[in-house]
Amino acid sequence: MIEFIIKYWLEILFTAVTTGVIYMLKEYVGVKNGVKALLRNEIVRIYENYSKLGYCPSYMKENVSLIYSNYHKLGGNGYATNLMKEIYRLPDVLKDGDRNEKDFERQFSW
Repeated sequence: MIEFIIKYWLEILFTAVTTGVIYMLKEYVGVKNGVKALLRNEIVRIYENYSKLGYCPSYMKENVSLIYSNYHKLGGNGYATNLMKEIYRLPDVLKDGDRNEKDFERQFSW
């Protein structure tokens, strides 16, 4: 047995290293896709909440911009890009006459 290992040690080592690299690559791709899905979901959630309110504060626009930047770096685009444009079209604040009690309740019923 030891003679076999000594004779074929390079092949055994190469197989072990290759198996490890493939495993790590699969794990990396899985984590990358999971994080991308979570970031896209957060953009969608922010869009839905603030589009119902009819406005989006500037601090939230900055926050969603950072989320989108990381989402885009992971290879995401398309649908979330359109939602970003819609979020930026929302006004920063509502005028006093535009808000009522239902808007206030909706804002805090996530």
